[in-house]
Amino acid sequence: MKYFLLFALLLIVLSREQIEEVDGVLQLNRKNFQQALDENPRLLVKFYIDTCGYCKKMKPVFIQLAGMLKEYGFVLGELNVHENKAFSAKNNIKSYPTLKLYKNGVPKDFPNSSDSVELLFEFALQNAYDQITQLNTQEEIDLFLKRSNFAILKYVNNDDDLQKFVDENLGIKFGIVVNPELQQAHSSKYTLYHKVLPEPLNYNGEIDGFLEWILTNGYPEVFTFTEEEFIKAERDKISLVGVAGVKNSQLYETLQGLAELYKNKIRFILIDPNSKLPNKRFHYLIKKKVVAKNVVYYYNYETNKTNTVEFADESLETYKQLVQTLIEESNIKKETNKSGSINYFQGDGEVHVLTTSNFKEQVYNNPNHVFVKFYAPWCGHCKKLAPIYEELAQQLDRKDIVIAEVDFTTDKIEGINIEGYPTLIFFKSEGGQKIKIEFDGMRTIEGMKSFLLKSLDNDSKSEPQNQLTEENLDVKESDRVDIPNDGQVIQLTTDNFEQIVLKSNQDVFVKFYAPWCGHCKAMAAEYIKLAEEYKDSKNVLIAELDATVHKIPIVEIKGFPTLIHFKKGNVRVKQLKYSGKRTAQAIKDYIEENGSFAKKQDL
Repeated sequence: MKYFLLFALLLIVLSREQIEEVDGVLQLNRKNFQQALDENPRLLVKFYIDTCGYCKKMKPVFIQLAGMLKEYGFVLGELNVHENKAFSAKNNIKSYPTLKLYKNGVPKDFPNSSDSVELLFEFALQNAYDQITQLNTQEEIDLFLKRSNFAILKYVNNDDDLQKFVDENLGIKFGIVVNPELQQAHSSKYTLYHKVLPEPLNYNGEIDGFLEWILTNGYPEVFTFTEEEFIKAERDKISLVGVAGVKNSQLYETLQGLAELYKNKIRFILIDPNSKLPNKRFHYLIKKKVVAKNVVYYYNYETNKTNTVEFADESLETYKQLVQTLIEESNIKKETNKSGSINYFQGDGEVHVLTTSNFKEQVYNNPNHVFVKFYAPWCGHCKKLAPIYEELAQQLDRKDIVIAEVDFTTDKIEGINIEGYPTLIFFKSEGGQKIKIEFDGMRTIEGMKSFLLKSLDNDSKSEPQNQLTEENLDVKESDRVDIPNDGQVIQLTTDNFEQIVLKSNQDVFVKFYAPWCGHCKAMAAEYIKLAEEYKDSKNVLIAELDATVHKIPIVEIKGFPTLIHFKKGNVRVKQLKYSGKRTAQAIKDYIEENGSFAKKQDL
């Protein structure tokens, strides 16, 4: 028996051959993928294809990232999708490259910005570790502090619950030192480490006052906009003054002096022009494409507006005057907008910047028409189009047509699927809705200008609207057809609604949603699960329709999501509105009880 177990163990060892490594990156395939997951608790995988130009551009970045992350316990691997098609499809790989971080075997989507190894590196460190880590050796403590911008170590054994601090979502990492010798060698209960602060800070007070102490003492006077500082700024909603510059300069000293003068009233930020992530975070707020030198940016959290002023002198007195001027200008704008009206973008000669946070307000809710360029910073065609697009904004001379753009590599928009860059979509305002019209003409000023004007002057150019009436709900059984059910949520449009919903043999349960709707997003996973429950069903189809784009006259929509069960009678299709719990099981129970196929028991 002993020899048999040894032999079995030997077979297991032999079956797990060492995975090939090229330039520090594991070469993965469907056969060794599980082995890589089992052996590496922090595995970052790039799924790629040979013909993808973006994948080729990312290759040296990925190799560099592998070297940077090695000492932090990461292993990087890559898998050729063309050579492992079925395996890649099973893992829901639809675009290239796709990066996934596997933390103890559990996948997490990962940004694939090939031009920023800095972004990839920080994202990996922020997301591959738990917020609370137990530390047993000095080596573990050193590595914990090295990978954390902002960290707190606990050196005492007590009942203090750190989870409530994690729940505050401050981005702070907590380490619990469990080694008795290391605990005794430290005199304080807690020690706060911030890479920007000159030295660690000790805390020996009660847990009830700990959070306030962290928020008051744990941050520098002048922010450089690390992730943790950005979170703090978003939490406090104090107006920001930002300027491009570097530490150890006269400008930095000036900002420190101003921070003392305006303490708890204005937060000052120094943005290093060579650091991509702080620039991205500041850009997210001020909605300006470039943080220019010799320009002071004043961002008012109350109005979400940015005022700017140029400067030549970096003295404290000059800056005091500039800041006061910006505050006064901002207050004037706030007074003129006290009615509560939203400042919608309009055609004013500028290319307006859209983000995930303002897309709904500035595109779907904006009464003006909006022409949007979805681009990627690394895309050559996008770079070529940029000056032409800016010229279009200047020449168009129509206040009711907004020219805008969104970096789709950093700001994903719910309900918008982009297959190539640049993609240009015209969101035309019509009847209180937005009609999406994709531009596929020549990317010249005249080509785009002609497209926009014709789309407005000729209604036939816009997306056709569904012309269904109540009479269409009457469908003979002989006119109905079976539609295969592959367990996916069917995507409905104005074109296929009648054929799928009304003329199918099956009952159809439809979710009418809006891409920006929080309740719709919250039930998305359950709705996919519901569709999977009905795979191969001859009785039920699960479908959804973006009601902000496709209008169905026979359906009344008063809010999102609206859930309707289209139940097939002998002749007529009935609409039954569902108002129960939005879980897969609850909806399924409802369908099974109320469907046209349900067998009612005699009482």
